Amino acid sequence: MVLGFEVSGTILEMGRLAHERTGYQMGEEVVVHNYPVCGGLAESCLAHYRVGRACFTLKRRGVSQFVYIYASDPFADTAVRLDVFRLMRRVSLKNAAAVTDDYFSALLAIGRRARIQRNECLLVNARHSHSALAVIDLATRVFGAKPIALCDDAKRAELCADLGATVIRRSGHCLPYKLKKIGGKEEVRVMIETEGGPCFRNAIKCLEYDGLVGVLGGARNKRSLDLSFMPANCTMFAVAAEHYKVADALVETMQHVLDYKSECAIRPRISAIFGLHRVNDAFNYHATVPSGKVLIDMKDRDRLTLCEP
Repeated sequence: MVLGFEVSGTILEMGRLAHERTGYQMGEEVVVHNYPVCGGLAESCLAHYRVGRACFTLKRRGVSQFVYIYASDPFADTAVRLDVFRLMRRVSLKNAAAVTDDYFSALLAIGRRARIQRNECLLVNARHSHSALAVIDLATRVFGAKPIALCDDAKRAELCADLGATVIRRSGHCLPYKLKKIGGKEEVRVMIETEGGPCFRNAIKCLEYDGLVGVLGGARNKRSLDLSFMPANCTMFAVAAEHYKVADALVETMQHVLDYKSECAIRPRISAIFGLHRVNDAFNYHATVPSGKVLIDMKDRDRLTLCEP
């Protein structure tokens, strides 16, 4: 678990070079994907907009933060690194923090990489990961695809179904038969793996020739996946926002995510908001595998808001 890299807030100060390069103004609301710097669980936090080296700093205000922006040595290299994105009041600060990583990775995987088609079936390991829920939400409501979720837990299965997925529980060796019953074929072109473990071993057998496996969430950890049984004729790719910060894909994809939320095309979930003084309670609550994000409020430090039963 990595803490403090999905941050939303308000720009408070800017250095001259950062202001010239970005055009951002003091008082603007922004969302920040602050990995690997992190630091969001603090009253002040460093974020980045770089052409060469230029940077921002943030200070917490509620579930948001103030942003201080500075810049130095802009000619150190020519790579453009962007961690900070305008909200322009399209999305609330708490919803912006909720979509930053999971929905970005999901949209990049099924949209830009897999190019999922309308009415196409895709297989999603949805046992625990929030990234899996983002994939289902986007696939159903944005792409008009037909996600098939692998999920054993009854509560999780109900959540996936509510987002529009067809749920297969206790799949085992009968998974190809169930897939054929749902989509007319025993195989799928695209599979999204977010967990690893025995489920991955069973699901990979249902990947068609030259199929794609998108690896998101906890499955990006190499220790989570046993690749010894992978078919030789498939393509596997891992998606992480931090690897796209010098590419146009980051800006384009993040803006699409924010637009989808502002148009109510997607439904990110926030399960609870805890004040900083309740951070241990937040950890305990997160261990119960809630359906949505758990946010930390740095201003109201004794806050406790539960958004789901």
